[in-house]
Amino acid sequence: MTDDNAAQTRKSFVHSVKGKAKEVAGAVTGNDSLTAQGQLEQTEAKERRQASRIDAEADAEAAEARDMAAEAQRAGAQERQAAEVLAAESKTSVRTQEAAQQTAAEQAGRRDAARAHTQAEADVQSAALRASAQERQQVAEAQSEYDAALDEYRGEVTDAARAEAEADRLRRRAESADPHS
Repeated sequence: MTDDNAAQTRKSFVHSVKGKAKEVAGAVTGNDSLTAQGQLEQTEAKERRQASRIDAEADAEAAEARDMAAEAQRAGAQERQAAEVLAAESKTSVRTQEAAQQTAAEQAGRRDAARAHTQAEADVQSAALRASAQERQQVAEAQSEYDAALDEYRGEVTDAARAEAEADRLRRRAESADPHS
């Protein structure tokens, strides 16, 4: 929960207590307007607490989506490194094979080594392309989850703002209906 959310929660608690005090005072004195105003303040405080909770949840989801995107990038980088190591090992293996084949039959060895080298490069290139495509897919999925969490967050912020505006409107209406406030 951010400091702003914590402050909103504390503020809503204070409003809830003040609202309860007004409600009780209105009930004791028979002042229905004061009772209604107290109930309205309690409702407003409840809406603010809910909005703070929703905002905190949205922040947590967005952070999780960012973490997932970072993890996908790390995994892609590790796979790319593994493909590069495999490429280096393949090149070393091809060179060793070339030397042995050259000793046995130079021309046949050259043809075999060229084929093996070409295949190894194609395999390495294919593995690197697959790792790169997988990384892009993981990043895209993480970005999609992040975007969805961000959209949900924005929707919840909009809903919370509407709820707060409605509570303010109801409070003003209750205050205008109460000639003693």
